[in-house]
Amino acid sequence: MWVLPRVVVEVAYNEIQRSPKYPCGMTLRFAWITRVRADKSPGEADTLGRVREIYAKQVKKHR
Repeated sequence: MWVLPRVVVEVAYNEIQRSPKYPCGMTLRFAWITRVRADKSPGEADTLGRVREIYAKQVKKHR
């Protein structure tokens, strides 16, 4: 889903997976919104680069 960056939400998930379905190449497995982050602006939200860092640590941990 594509949305305009106006509201920041906190998302919990089981794991990050590679996915050829999405342009970024990543997907969150079993993702759910845990809360709205009124204390953060869209500029403070995690980036795709940060998601890739988390993914790399996750893969390293599972080896």
